[in-house]
Amino acid sequence: MQRREEGQVSENRTNDAEVDGRRGVASAGSLTGTQRAATALRAGIRTGRYVPGQRLVEADLTRELGVGRNSLREAFARLASEGLVLIEPHRGASIRRRTRAEIAGLYDLSEVLEGLAARLAATNITLPGNSELLASATRRLQAGARSGGATEQIDEAARFHEAILAIADNARLTELVVNLHIQTFSFQLRHAHLSGQHPMGDASLSDHLAVAEAIQRGDPQKAETVMREHLRSGKQRVLALPDTVFD
Repeated sequence: MQRREEGQVSENRTNDAEVDGRRGVASAGSLTGTQRAATALRAGIRTGRYVPGQRLVEADLTRELGVGRNSLREAFARLASEGLVLIEPHRGASIRRRTRAEIAGLYDLSEVLEGLAARLAATNITLPGNSELLASATRRLQAGARSGGATEQIDEAARFHEAILAIADNARLTELVVNLHIQTFSFQLRHAHLSGQHPMGDASLSDHLAVAEAIQRGDPQKAETVMREHLRSGKQRVLALPDTVFD
């Protein structure tokens, strides 16, 4: 059992490194203070460390992130331009809240952009390493759905989508979709914690597997169609949530 777990950890690290490398993710040592702060804040938003409406206290964050005040403020401005942070006069920066309509709109954008990513991935699937990368992400997604908690399930779903982006190999498309993921996946995580429910239901897992199958078959039209259907289903689940989730 220990060897199997060690093998899974090794696969996880290899898969993460390959996705990051193909997305052009820089090492922490090569980033400026502003880039380090922005990267850490984006990750914190996606994982639910920073929640909608939370004030971002400069004194705390400069210590936590190890950056100067000017770098932090530049990072706030960068994230504000991405729609992740709200900067108000005399109140400072906070994590931007999203209404039900705004979240639904984000899913509309994701449907179009990730449909394109799935189409490109199906076109590129025969290139070296692509089929193996998707197969690894799919196995991890299934393992997380069987035994993982809410956070792990959401993380594996995000990695599955990011593997597709890596295979699609379009830098600008990746940038746009990752920004959307930060907002939609953080929302799913918040809802999972509030409700105590696991978000990866049978229908969602089935959707992901259908996307993977179409891409592995090299069928661009089918891959785009099933990806868009998957995201429309996600949007419908969001719209069915109670009003308290959007407070």
